[in-house]
Amino acid sequence: MILSDRILYTIENRYIRFKGLDGLCLQLSQELIVPVEEVKSTVMQLIKDGEIIESSKGKFETLKMLGYKRCQISGTSKGYCFAEIIDSEEKDIFIAEKNAMGALNRDIVIVKILKSTKKSPEGKVIKILRRESDQLVGTYHTYRSYGIVYPDDIKINKNIYIYKGNNLNAKEGDKVVVSVTNFQGKGNLVGKVIEVIGDINAKGNDILSIIRNYKLYEKFPEEVEHYAESIPQKITDKSKKGRLDLTKELIFTIDGEDTRDIDDAISLTINDNGTYHLGVHIADVSEYVKQDSILDKEAFNRATSVYFPDRVLPMLPKQLSNGICSLNENEERLTLSVFMDIDKNAKVIKHKIQKSFIKSCHRMTYTDVQKILDKDKATTKKYNDIAKTLLNMNKLCDILEADRIKRGALNFDIPETYVELDENGKTKNIKARERQKAHRLIESFMIVCNETVAQDMYTKKAPFVYRVHEKPTSDKMTAFMMFINSLGINADLDVRNVIPKDLQDVIKQVENLPSKGVVNTVMLRSLKKARYLPQCLGHFGLASTYYCHFTSPIRRYPDLVIHRIIKMALDGKLRENKSFMENFVIRASLQSSEKEKTADEAERAVDDLKKAEYMSNYIGEEYDGIISGVLGKGFFVELPNTCEGFVSIDLLPKDYYDFDDRLYELRGKHNFYKLGDAVKVRVDNVNIKERKINFSLICKK
Repeated sequence: MILSDRILYTIENRYIRFKGLDGLCLQLSQELIVPVEEVKSTVMQLIKDGEIIESSKGKFETLKMLGYKRCQISGTSKGYCFAEIIDSEEKDIFIAEKNAMGALNRDIVIVKILKSTKKSPEGKVIKILRRESDQLVGTYHTYRSYGIVYPDDIKINKNIYIYKGNNLNAKEGDKVVVSVTNFQGKGNLVGKVIEVIGDINAKGNDILSIIRNYKLYEKFPEEVEHYAESIPQKITDKSKKGRLDLTKELIFTIDGEDTRDIDDAISLTINDNGTYHLGVHIADVSEYVKQDSILDKEAFNRATSVYFPDRVLPMLPKQLSNGICSLNENEERLTLSVFMDIDKNAKVIKHKIQKSFIKSCHRMTYTDVQKILDKDKATTKKYNDIAKTLLNMNKLCDILEADRIKRGALNFDIPETYVELDENGKTKNIKARERQKAHRLIESFMIVCNETVAQDMYTKKAPFVYRVHEKPTSDKMTAFMMFINSLGINADLDVRNVIPKDLQDVIKQVENLPSKGVVNTVMLRSLKKARYLPQCLGHFGLASTYYCHFTSPIRRYPDLVIHRIIKMALDGKLRENKSFMENFVIRASLQSSEKEKTADEAERAVDDLKKAEYMSNYIGEEYDGIISGVLGKGFFVELPNTCEGFVSIDLLPKDYYDFDDRLYELRGKHNFYKLGDAVKVRVDNVNIKERKINFSLICKK
């Protein structure tokens, strides 16, 4: 049991007398036989994370003892809000404005439940752990001797006063970033302008405004840039020592045409016994990003790279992400290599993890690899040295895919949005991104590598960061089964103990039905969200007992942490660092999960913005679509290009409609509309600022 868990358990289950923080830590130190400095550091982090609460009388209790919840606020324009319980499937908690303690949208808080109701429990914010709303983006307006900023975020129901001298020379109508200095005033907030973005119509400023609203940044602090610039862009003979030389091996990369941060390469040979010898070679970022260095602290804060249609916000400066860490063609690079011998049944019969260095012989793209797999003669001739290897890789991919299907892994096949911009940064086209066999080949190799590494380190009982996807709750599965049964799909699920194979069978049943997309979407919404944890709880969606993220250390912090731990194990230094790493992986897991959520929200907000911008050019046009979501106030319709718009109940044929939230349908005496129905709609209007598209219904098909 790691120290933080031991501390929480001891406070909850043992009678401890203490006075203040120092007294608590001293008693815990004696009880657990751990140095007091180490105990105090862990307790302070638990208090910061909201796991331990200090009362006004100096008494310390855990969230579990108090029955409190760690939540993120979801605001509304009305003033009241909802608290989403972090890492829980429980219902959101309703918070009246008077009980919000000034918490605003996306703030991390501790909530006390006041009462439970059928619709939603009601609660009260008792502590704000972290203000995500301390920096807001909005439009600046001048009023006499002061300014007012109207926030872009429609979930913030307050404006921000900017007193004289605090506007950074912002002009009327400018888009600005504001640091909130006072949350406690009656009505509006008080703040100061810290950045003037400028004209919202200028190229890229619409996306930049969203980026800033999520407190994300393209540029790195000056001292981080200087540190990165000091790192040599060629690997040295000294850094090669103790590493396996793979520079003469047939190793290459496969990525998208516009990828610049290349962190994985692959190799494949056939053993004498007919088994496959797969090599997955991952950039050794940990060689350059040392624990607790200024570069590491910045990487920890960012935790992930974030991708937008016109830019990337990298986790690491370009000197590393596009330079010395990127496995560029014909450049020697330091790597961690995982070698796996895989038989015809997809079983990894032998594996080895080694420090290495490689020289990629080709920078392949998915497009060219697909052409080779499709037997395109010109492309095959151009890459004749690796064409046979790619065909063997294709065979291994088939074996690995078949095994994943056999054990029950879920493949939702939900299209990803591709946004194409013109030279002015405006939306040129929106379409579903094509996913070919070449993509699945790399995906299969990365999955088996991640599984192998996770199992290896689990067996070694090393502190670790696992990628966890827990099984869905019985409530969610009951609702899902009712929905699919209403569509005439037969499924006998044990809702209390559902296994991936059960859901895979449902996916197979709808493979050729018009309702396929909707069923897959509802199933996905019924599952828990994957996250990072120090505990190995398996990955439900992949039907994997052991899983981690090892293969992308340039763009994901958990992978970087894992590399450090693996190298400690390889160098025989894990035991001396075990206690520190046991506590660090907790922080890294929590930070990475939260930053991943922020990145997802920011990327989705930009996609929604660009979809609205695109559809604003097609007011009055008619489209076929599928009902993709149903509410009491109407329903959403998704078009083939992945754009989604709302049809208000006021625009439906006059009827008395009842909303069934279990079957996702609006049913009247004469008309009914349910999830998955094919409809024809007209684009009525678009609100680009609020990123909303409104349709009117022409007919149900």
